[in-house]
Amino acid sequence: MIEIINLHCRNLYIESLVIPDGLTFVRGKNGAGKTTLLEIASGLRLPDKGSILIDGKSPREIHAGYVSEFPSRSLLFAKVSDEISSSLRFAGLPEADILRETKETADIFGISHLLHRDCRTLSGGEKVLTAAASASAGCPKLIVLDEPDSHLDEQTAFELLNSLLEMNIPHILWGSHRKFAEGFEVVL
Repeated sequence: MIEIINLHCRNLYIESLVIPDGLTFVRGKNGAGKTTLLEIASGLRLPDKGSILIDGKSPREIHAGYVSEFPSRSLLFAKVSDEISSSLRFAGLPEADILRETKETADIFGISHLLHRDCRTLSGGEKVLTAAASASAGCPKLIVLDEPDSHLDEQTAFELLNSLLEMNIPHILWGSHRKFAEGFEVVL
């Protein structure tokens, strides 16, 4: 469960909110605070006041993955395979496990054919899928996606959602202007 208490940051104020495990859509108009909430939940930003706990821990104490609204800004490595395997390498896993999990994750996200591609040559949608696969590798407790559907057609957005659900990630926060699937919803 994600528990938010007296959270203040920039224009965002949430007095109290409990988000159950599973998929949660964070919707709202431009400027409503979606990105601020998602950045706080992922540990990228600290609140001015209040707290957010994910299964009783602060966001910076858990393994969280984050997919930016502009994924090309956060892709760090030249090759797709290196991007997906990066968190596994940072965790110090054995090379055989890294190779196996990188391939399995790419298969789940339908991007195995991209593993040897240069990230700079990917389309916007391919960058979203690569960033989501990278953020999901290594079994994070939370994955946060900031408007990934803005770069994807509806079918690919559904496929991305199904891929994330297949990863069995306990908490998925998906920021969007629209709702296109069933799940818990927070409207800002």
